[in-house]
Amino acid sequence: MKKFVILLLICLCFLLCSCSADTSGYQNELTCTDWSAELDGGGRISLSFDGDNASLIMMSGKDKAELCGKYVVDDTTLVIFVPKLYRNYTFEYIPHGKKLDLSYNGSKITLSRADNTQKTE
Repeated sequence: MKKFVILLLICLCFLLCSCSADTSGYQNELTCTDWSAELDGGGRISLSFDGDNASLIMMSGKDKAELCGKYVVDDTTLVIFVPKLYRNYTFEYIPHGKKLDLSYNGSKITLSRADNTQKTE
């Protein structure tokens, strides 16, 4: 009987422990939401994530620049690999709830959650 109870407890442990996902940290806060900003001069910046790909689109008048590719993220840094341009772009970020400070080469811009909604996974 003791062996049966121990085996049952071990099985329950594996069952209950393996069903969780780590959603802590800034990575999840960054990647589960689309971000955008309207600039004073009429420009627009948007940052979105789809699976393993990130897309940073910057528009000003008729000009448009896109950084799209695979990404790697930790608690302070976002790196977008853009094979089309043979470059990697490293951004520092700090989320503040519905706002996101995104920095590149010492320049900072504050983005807001697009439509203030989160993606569901």
